Amino acid sequence: MKKLPFLALLILFAMCKSASHTYTKTVKKELTVEERIEEIKEENRLPEASDVLDLPNYAQVRDDFRSVSDKTRENYLQGMRALENQYSVVILTQGFKGENISIKNDSKSFYNGMTMSDLATGIAKSVRVDNAKNFTIYDSFTKGEVTISSDNAKMFKFIYVMKNNNNKETPFKVTFSNTLRPVR
Repeated sequence: MKKLPFLALLILFAMCKSASHTYTKTVKKELTVEERIEEIKEENRLPEASDVLDLPNYAQVRDDFRSVSDKTRENYLQGMRALENQYSVVILTQGFKGENISIKNDSKSFYNGMTMSDLATGIAKSVRVDNAKNFTIYDSFTKGEVTISSDNAKMFKFIYVMKNNNNKETPFKVTFSNTLRPVR
């Protein structure tokens, strides 16, 4: 009878043993854009929306649409002279109706001209930009402009810009992507 409480106490202590793991909270340091890009390259994947910090409300990240073959993509980038990582391609798509559009940063103008969307292809203009600095797309008709952050542009090769003249505050919808859409 004396062994029974001792046995119960032994079972109780066996059930209440300390945890074999200890919880330590690791604080992930804030990475620079270049470090995030290198981390993505090491993981051998394309950037996703979660990789982009401070995405403005007029922008989105998408790679879930039809794309051209890798060879066609390389030929396109070679023709645009945008194979290096310092370059991105801004593709002006729908909604351009002959307005004067300018794309520039604080030291260089990449494009300035009347822009009209081709209804058959949905493409108005493709422009190679240097993604080392922030650049601005300005519309003279609505007097609206959108600034593309260098941090966002460095992560993506293609920046699709669609225009909506009804929205006077921000007439542009920006899509960051690493996928080149086929021309219909």
